[in-house]
Amino acid sequence: MADDTLALLRQVENVAALAALRGRIDEQGKVYVMDFDTGGYRSQRVLVRVTGQGPNGKPMLTIYSPARLIPRRWWRWLSRKEAIEILRLNESMRFARYGLADTPEGMLVVVTADMVLETLDADELRIHAYAVAHAADRYEAQFGSDQF
Repeated sequence: MADDTLALLRQVENVAALAALRGRIDEQGKVYVMDFDTGGYRSQRVLVRVTGQGPNGKPMLTIYSPARLIPRRWWRWLSRKEAIEILRLNESMRFARYGLADTPEGMLVVVTADMVLETLDADELRIHAYAVAHAADRYEAQFGSDQF
């Protein structure tokens, strides 16, 4: 699978080059990494990973960016209000969505978008990558940090 993943990420790399997006495949060959300048001296890291197959058997990708880490010892204090706000943000967001990922460090608020690699073109990658980067950065900025 590692060789397959690397080959698929090389396809992402080629599309990113056509989209004039600079990035690289990480050292382990598991994700394609891009860093975006989101303005106001802020930046946001966006990653692309192979996430399996769609209903048609074609490889699926997820573009994602971390927005906030809630340390494990504090994640129980994610308020109901904050959780509902994440859901409300999803309703108004285009080209991406917010979600929660349980990690060894804690609960990670992430912004993601999924797509089929076979039909991925430069414009689609650019639109989704920028949407994910800016949505994650806006959420992160609410908490006064620029960690990701």
